[in-house]
Amino acid sequence: MHIKAKLLYISAMLTSLYICYPKALLTSISLPMEMINAANGVARIKRTKNRNWSCHLVSSQNLKDLNQNKIEYARGLTVTPEFDLQSAPEAQMIFLPPIWGNPEVVVEKSQVLIDWLNDRHHKGAQICATGTGVCLLAQAGLLDEKVATTHWYYFDSFEKKYPKVQLQRHHFITQAGNLYCCGSINALVDLSLYFIENYFGKDVSQVIEQHFNHEINRTYDKPWFASGVSRHPDEGIIEVQQWMQSHLSHSFNVRALAEMANMSERNFSRRFKSAVGKSVLAYGTELKMQTAMDLLRETNLSQQDIADQLGFKDVAYFARQFKNKNNLTAGQYRQIVRRKLFNL
Repeated sequence: MHIKAKLLYISAMLTSLYICYPKALLTSISLPMEMINAANGVARIKRTKNRNWSCHLVSSQNLKDLNQNKIEYARGLTVTPEFDLQSAPEAQMIFLPPIWGNPEVVVEKSQVLIDWLNDRHHKGAQICATGTGVCLLAQAGLLDEKVATTHWYYFDSFEKKYPKVQLQRHHFITQAGNLYCCGSINALVDLSLYFIENYFGKDVSQVIEQHFNHEINRTYDKPWFASGVSRHPDEGIIEVQQWMQSHLSHSFNVRALAEMANMSERNFSRRFKSAVGKSVLAYGTELKMQTAMDLLRETNLSQQDIADQLGFKDVAYFARQFKNKNNLTAGQYRQIVRRKLFNL
């Protein structure tokens, strides 16, 4: 991941604010906060440095009584922010959730929030906006002449309303200095993982990714703006990828796969790496390791059985591959996921 992040990760305490306004999608607040809370727990268990990341809910208005600002996000589900804009603590990071429906309904009533965002941005805070929440940054003028993305459904209307913004239609995540934009909630979670790794370290972020695997729904493609790689259009390579995904018990052979694609071995290898971002064998290993994690988490199969299912004739080789990929043994991984260690 080649994002040039100037993250304020030097101090032991990191504070982030999640802005609450009507019609915000609550999942874009709750899921990243759950991941961060889990990372705090894993870091304590692993005794990873002296780090703590606190998260706070902040109303998008200035209020006399926060108890009167219960925001309903779904029938019977309400949220009461801890702070309003005036009382919100200083924070290194600010998150803006996507807006359900027409974003202009919320944007037009958010001048106080927009002024506050400008002030916090000029003070050095990083601001991460997701989906149509990006409209708030654009309305503030913070994205003028800068790259940004938003939800694909609003590309045309966004580009028309904010012509000075350099809209990136082919990237799920963009960065312009201290401003981050995510095209979807999945992209926000991916970005949150990146922040977690930078703050707590890879040993913690790997555990979080493993535990939240189904929620994250990560793909093997890179959605990052800086990498310039997204879902690829090479149909020949896609067919081979699909075959590999449904034949994990096979030992993948580059020559055989090239013949399947009706290409020379050299041309196939070149096109595969260009399209997917990694070699054929590296991609195949990732597929097998991901399935191994699923089987360790969800079944009682022995490591020998899992190795057999994934085409590893030597269980010792499977064990080495798993540890190289995850920085822990298959047995340790199974023990962690079964005990739900991050909830302690």
